[in-house]
Amino acid sequence: MRTSRKALRETVRADLPAAHFGLGLVIVASVIVGLLAGPVAGVLVAGAFAALFLVALGVLLLRGLRGLDAGRRAHLFTFGWANWV
Repeated sequence: MRTSRKALRETVRADLPAAHFGLGLVIVASVIVGLLAGPVAGVLVAGAFAALFLVALGVLLLRGLRGLDAGRRAHLFTFGWANWV
């Protein structure tokens, strides 16, 4: 059971370069949506990810993490999905 959980954690683990790539993809998507559908739509896309980041950061701060570690983990949670793009 432990080995299967460890294998699953390694499979879904996000790393910092992938999270940076995810942030870049969100920025590009926001610009493209803003150009095609209007600036309000682009701001909504960027705002949704910003809200998700702030909620994740708030939860981590409430759990007791402080400083850069909380910010890094919130960044990984919000943008780490780029591993699978």
